[in-house]
Amino acid sequence: MSLGITRLNPDAADLHYRGYSVINRPNDSSPEIPDYNRLSGSKQRWRDLIGYYTRFGDVRELLMQADDRYVIMNAGDEMSFRFAAPALPPSGWVRDYVVVGDGWIKDGDYNSTFSKTVMPLPYHAENEYIKAPGRLEDEWVYRRFPEDWQKYHTRYVTTDFFKTVLRSNVSQ
Repeated sequence: MSLGITRLNPDAADLHYRGYSVINRPNDSSPEIPDYNRLSGSKQRWRDLIGYYTRFGDVRELLMQADDRYVIMNAGDEMSFRFAAPALPPSGWVRDYVVVGDGWIKDGDYNSTFSKTVMPLPYHAENEYIKAPGRLEDEWVYRRFPEDWQKYHTRYVTTDFFKTVLRSNVSQ
């Protein structure tokens, strides 16, 4: 059996808002299974983490290698990729696609460290995030790639909208 590996870089990578997929869960011991083809809604569901997120649009430059440049996504965001069709495999071969990701996940769970903010920003050389968030300009990733905050990470999100909606619903 032979194995051939071909790395494909995306020809396009687009970050945009999509909303939330319907989640199915057959029983209490089953995992949650999202149904991508069915949206359950597009309105905000929970409190955002405060900080800078990647602006919508082309983000391909941030994804070309596993480094400390990345897309900072918010709840409901989606990244779509487009790849050029590779040449057909040799006769008798079967082609499979494997998507390899390199990144971090952080949510607003109160049991997560610093769950109210996007910062501290992750990077490969750091194994623990025990230092409380400070100024963006003091973050290691920002100091290494400051141009990313001029070109890509320009969408600043606060909790103001979420708090306003909660207050308006309480008064009704």
